[in-house]
Amino acid sequence: MLCALAFTAICFAQEMKPKPGDGKFTLTVLNIPDVQRGAGLAIILQMPGGATWLYDTGSGYPAEQGWVNDFNTGRDLIAPFLKEHGITELEGVLISHAHYDHFGGLIWLKDNFPIRHLIDSGYEFPGISSPNYSSELRHYSILRDEFKRRGIYREAHAGDKLLLDDQLDIEVIAPPKGFFANPESAVRAPNDPPAHYLVNSNSLGIRIRHGNVVFYLPGDIQSEDIDLSLLPSVDLAKLKCNVLIAPGHGIHGSVKFAEATHPEISIASVFPRYARGLKSTPELRAVGAKTYITGLNGWVRVTSDGKTYTIEAEHPDGQ
Repeated sequence: MLCALAFTAICFAQEMKPKPGDGKFTLTVLNIPDVQRGAGLAIILQMPGGATWLYDTGSGYPAEQGWVNDFNTGRDLIAPFLKEHGITELEGVLISHAHYDHFGGLIWLKDNFPIRHLIDSGYEFPGISSPNYSSELRHYSILRDEFKRRGIYREAHAGDKLLLDDQLDIEVIAPPKGFFANPESAVRAPNDPPAHYLVNSNSLGIRIRHGNVVFYLPGDIQSEDIDLSLLPSVDLAKLKCNVLIAPGHGIHGSVKFAEATHPEISIASVFPRYARGLKSTPELRAVGAKTYITGLNGWVRVTSDGKTYTIEAEHPDGQ
């Protein structure tokens, strides 16, 4: 049995090795329009070897006849980007957690675009939730099961390595295999139920190293869980990065987290109505980070050659 599992894992890793590319790694954070609930996150990862992965797929809230406000990030932003760049298939998708503003685009993409792999943390919310959250979480479980039946799903936890490209070292930072629970001393807002904060806290967080350039994508883990669960559970040296995707759309963060990550660049994916009051912005600027916010800067792209990186934005001076 163990041999069979080991063989399956080796085959899965080999299948994920990409096609030849130009040796550069490009991370593009899309600018999701302010037409739906949630803030939305969709990141396109163009690998040095030529494959393309997604880390989250942005918003897509199902409605009876289609999509809320006739918008789905997969259809309306990701697919046009892929077409423009001549990308005809996705090697895979990493989903941080089971909220519609992160996996909604995948609902459309899975039926309209070839996708070879799905990776997430495997977290299943164990409690009782409101009908809206129950429907959302159940929808993601059904979607995940589709990939399981096809044999192209992987659950990943802290310490796991993801062999997505020979030129990248990718390590899962969180959650641990036993997942994060609610810290006893955490105080939650009345409008922040467990189906929200626990699913956020167990986001798939990954560290990507391309030569000398390090990226950290922590998902939607919230401020309380950063300080009380994440930071005590990891080697803080692994959080140090050049480029940080601000946790929880930049709405969340902490002084300790900013000091541990100490990024040169941070990127928050958030609507304009939230952009000027983000909790993380002053914390990250205090450690010297240049902050980009999609609601002000539009899409943001970082390109690494393994030695250094360049950054572009749709509106570089957006304020």
